[in-house]
Amino acid sequence: MNKTREWWEDFFPGPWGDLQAQGYPQEKTHAEVDFLVAALELSEGDRVLDLACGIGRHTVELAVRGFDVTGLDFNGAALALAQKAASEHGVSPRFVCRDMRQIDWDQQFDATFSYFSSFGYFEDEAENLDVAREVARALRPGGRFLIDTHVMETLLPIFEERRWDWFDEAHSGGVVEEGQWRFETGRIDTEWTFFQQGEVKVRHSSLRVYSYRELCDLLRAAGFSSIESLETLTTKPFEFGSRRLALVASK
Repeated sequence: MNKTREWWEDFFPGPWGDLQAQGYPQEKTHAEVDFLVAALELSEGDRVLDLACGIGRHTVELAVRGFDVTGLDFNGAALALAQKAASEHGVSPRFVCRDMRQIDWDQQFDATFSYFSSFGYFEDEAENLDVAREVARALRPGGRFLIDTHVMETLLPIFEERRWDWFDEAHSGGVVEEGQWRFETGRIDTEWTFFQQGEVKVRHSSLRVYSYRELCDLLRAAGFSSIESLETLTTKPFEFGSRRLALVASK
């Protein structure tokens, strides 16, 4: 019997991947990496793992700044773009094509990060816990793990069942997001309809949205001993009204 495909296997290599390939403003990447360096308390030469690195914009920028960086992602097409960007910048981070449930390193890194809601993909709660445990195993004693994400406290006040976004300046394309909050599982299922150059493509995503307490409990169960909560990008303490959560857990 054929294995049922996971939602992310079709989502990221598809039209979402095409959008990523168009790139991001450099100032956005610089600001995000400034934040990562500060929140993770990185020192030059530290070994860093970018978990679910995608096209590698954070991986490459960290390498430019002198860090020893590895980017991990299941999507080979995205990693090819990441490798191209690294070559253009004259740096040589490592890129590994692998499922995040199989990180398979032992005390190799000083820090790991999962940026832009790249945690909580798996329907089985045990598998999300396994990812956190794999991260803990990959970190050296004292290593830090940053998760940038929405939690219930940040997302539910702004949640919209339907949202339309243009994705280029000429308005030649766009995407409609139709989301459904699943109370029984704490997940948001979203149908994405992409419109570009006369084509319509539909994809599905399903993301676990933890409460602040649930995510802290998961990280403690994975072996992390202390947790600091920040507002993403600002380094201010996380509080009601914060736009996103950056949870920094120490091994």
